Amino acid sequence: MRDKAFYRNKLYTLLHQDHSFDCETLIEYGYDAIEKGNFRKAFRLFALGYRLIGNHPEILNGLGLTLCEMGKLKFSKNFLLFALKKFPENVFILSNLATVYFEEYDYDKAIYFYTRAINVDPFFIEAHINLINVYFERGDIFMAYISCLDLLKKDPDNYEVQELCNDIILNMCLSLV
Repeated sequence: MRDKAFYRNKLYTLLHQDHSFDCETLIEYGYDAIEKGNFRKAFRLFALGYRLIGNHPEILNGLGLTLCEMGKLKFSKNFLLFALKKFPENVFILSNLATVYFEEYDYDKAIYFYTRAINVDPFFIEAHINLINVYFERGDIFMAYISCLDLLKKDPDNYEVQELCNDIILNMCLSLV
């Protein structure tokens, strides 16, 4: 209950202040709501931000992300495609669009957009790991292994990547038997 009143008071002061509107605070509240699993609240916050601010990459990404989390993949994809037209080099939009395609089992498009995200920011580890998972899910174990080795070159101390690479090697060995 306190959480609801807290956000209501914060939003009220945010919207009724004399100086210029602070979109970063609204975006922060939206992503906090996503982390807490309250996707409806996050969607409302990002929708409010869209009405007040307009085309902002983090707001458009937040709208697409919350729609995806709520299971509205078609709407999420449309929003993220719209955002991608406005901001074609935004790694988060590219990665979240790839995730929507992955959820729809359209692995080729997921690979394409994860690869684009990696080309924009080669050290965006999440896109690398998700690309490896797409290859693995598609059954392309060799490509998953090559991608994992590429990622290990960039981040050799990442324990999650090392474990993923070991799992792929184990799966390759089991497929030979």
